[in-house]
Amino acid sequence: ALENTEYAYCNLPSFNVNEFIISYKEIIADITTKENQYEYYNKKTPFKKFRLEANKVVSYLAKEFELRKNAEQLKRASVAKTGELNMSKLFSYKFSEDIFKKITVVPNGKSHGIVMFLDWSGSMSDNLDNTIKQLINLTLFCRKVLIPFEVYAFSSEYGQNDWMFETKKIGNMVLHKCNLLNILSSKMSAAEFKFACSSLLNCSTIYRRPDFLALGGTPLNEAIIAAMKIIPEFKKQYKLQIVNTIFLTDGEAHPTPLTYQE
Repeated sequence: ALENTEYAYCNLPSFNVNEFIISYKEIIADITTKENQYEYYNKKTPFKKFRLEANKVVSYLAKEFELRKNAEQLKRASVAKTGELNMSKLFSYKFSEDIFKKITVVPNGKSHGIVMFLDWSGSMSDNLDNTIKQLINLTLFCRKVLIPFEVYAFSSEYGQNDWMFETKKIGNMVLHKCNLLNILSSKMSAAEFKFACSSLLNCSTIYRRPDFLALGGTPLNEAIIAAMKIIPEFKKQYKLQIVNTIFLTDGEAHPTPLTYQE
């Protein structure tokens, strides 16, 4: 199959990534006002039950993370002389230079962060419920071990934002409509996080999903290109050393021509 692959070269378009990010505050506001479902989501909060059931898994993840982090630190530990005499070894000064007290120096652990991208397309419909639960487990883990995180659902729906208009130039990669819904974030207050998680669990099935959160196409390529700007900025913002990126998706992007032609 690779023998028939056609290679094409194109430019990645320049754009302002903030133009197609829908903030979590805007999404929460839409749920509470546009659909007038504030009372519904607060009366029926599956997140409370889910969180109790998830405690065991989240605690296990946190324990494993701390163990691995400490093991890595010890692996990089070094022994250094303090400059102070070790009186118990002073008698051996004539035949040994090792008469100083020593200290084990453990370097500081590296700072971590996670950015996640959730496929909000129609083909995810049958798997969305379990995927959302997996996603929330990961964010609960982040909150437990105090790791900054951002979660974006990439969607061809949600409003009429056409941020790629300025990218349509000869030789540029073709980009289609894509909105990144910032559905969960470490910047959320406890109340916002609880509400957002309950909303996600509620709208994981079509019967409870508001119209403005409808599933659509799969702008995976656009989300990956956006991530190339989002992740370095996230790393810089929190002064992180390690940022893990997770894509929760069921397959390839929707088809698209590669470049604009004359």
